[in-house]
Amino acid sequence: MAKNKNLGQGLGALLTPSKSSLEDFTQSSIFMSKIKPNPNQPRKNFEDKSLKQLAQSIEEKGLISPITVKQVDNKYIIVAGERRYRAHKLLNKKRILAYVIDAESNKDIMYMALIENIQREDLNPIEEAKGYKYLQDNLESSITEIAKTVGKSRPAVSNALRLLKLPNEIQDSILKGEINAGQARAILQNKTSQGMIQLWKKLLTEKISVRKTESLVAKNKKISPQLQDMQSSLSRLIGEKVLIMQNSKTKKGFIKISFDKKTVSRVIDKLQSIKPD
Repeated sequence: MAKNKNLGQGLGALLTPSKSSLEDFTQSSIFMSKIKPNPNQPRKNFEDKSLKQLAQSIEEKGLISPITVKQVDNKYIIVAGERRYRAHKLLNKKRILAYVIDAESNKDIMYMALIENIQREDLNPIEEAKGYKYLQDNLESSITEIAKTVGKSRPAVSNALRLLKLPNEIQDSILKGEINAGQARAILQNKTSQGMIQLWKKLLTEKISVRKTESLVAKNKKISPQLQDMQSSLSRLIGEKVLIMQNSKTKKGFIKISFDKKTVSRVIDKLQSIKPD
């Protein structure tokens, strides 16, 4: 097999080869029985309805984009295109068109699978996070390296990984699509698993927004008795609900005052009337 020139052009070139570079790839019609799914495929959930729709499209129009595989001995491991492979199985196809590439390491294969799914927006936030975690733990990739290779910012990768700190019940809820990543990150502001689970259950029953979730987290955070007294005193003084938040590490924080169009002028007047000791 000829050496693949596109390896030096970045992993994205391997996944979506341009017409001008197709001659650098070996394209083959491979027996389905010789193809094996990637055991470390980041995407774990494949919806039956979506697969059946893809199978119908392939049956009517053919396979527009071949899958990408790596040859290992006399077998082939899927690098990109497991949905297309599964759709072919539904159709009882004997062969499938594939680009055969020379991925030089398991790290290359994992990166390619991640990039392909990210580009197609097929990954659930937990699946994406577990993909990054696998690269970290098993292939010794740093967050900076992962971010650069998959085309995301370092904070985006870090925030994705934080989702894995959630209790398993909440991670499963994200996988099922019951809550989104924004709501999950808000839940993470709780410091205890018990607090996270309580808020998650409330979120499921009341279908609340990300902003409302963050507000509930803030209410559940404990502040010192001294700040609680100040919060109560200020609330009585201005006649509106007051929330004092403080970072336990930096000891800095903010004061949140509730008001509406009718009361805003009165709240401002009250605040202006407060004189320092």
